[in-house]
Amino acid sequence: MPEIKVRDLAAFRQPMVTSLGIIMGFLLNFLAGWATRDDNTSEMKNSADWIVAATLLPALVIMVIVLYRILDIRHKADEVVAIYTTTLRLYMLAIVLAFVGVGAALFF
Repeated sequence: MPEIKVRDLAAFRQPMVTSLGIIMGFLLNFLAGWATRDDNTSEMKNSADWIVAATLLPALVIMVIVLYRILDIRHKADEVVAIYTTTLRLYMLAIVLAFVGVGAALFF
């Protein structure tokens, strides 16, 4: 596989930041509606609720880490590909965790 020479992540930064912002907004809205109740009782009633929390909360944390990594401009030119590759893997992990969590909320 040929090595890709990239000097700046600007071409990759905007789509990732935009999609992360949209997904994080939906997740936070989902969590706000899911976790709040009018009767001041906990929403964590069964194992499905714990699965949702155990997937969505780490997904949000990883998304914040990805957002920090993609917006951080303090990197050497020869490290750009490695930084982007790791960031992309974290991004995909966060997206998969988020979809698993929402799927668990829908089907369990």
